[in-house]
Amino acid sequence: MRPRTNRDDYHTMSREQQVNLIRLRTGHNRLNAHMNRKFKLAPSPTCACGQEDQTGEHILQRCPLLDEERKEVWPSPTPLQTKLYGSRQELEKTTTFITSAGLIV
Repeated sequence: MRPRTNRDDYHTMSREQQVNLIRLRTGHNRLNAHMNRKFKLAPSPTCACGQEDQTGEHILQRCPLLDEERKEVWPSPTPLQTKLYGSRQELEKTTTFITSAGLIV
């Protein structure tokens, strides 16, 4: 394989940021839904808010426990597609949100 000559937004980010994004994109992460269904390491797939399963989409879009952090990073509603596949600025907002929320994905 030849090394990449051009780098897209995702590949210019730090390794930690890339790992967080790919885990959120694929659903193979440390959130309750995956850890319960795949490994039985979480007692329940449900989020601490109790409203639905703790998935990447839930924490990025709807979890009421993370409303304040979400509004700080995204003052106006932003589609999930933009949060996971948008410009470098949008991708950095997503990784900042994960860090500020104290989540390990």
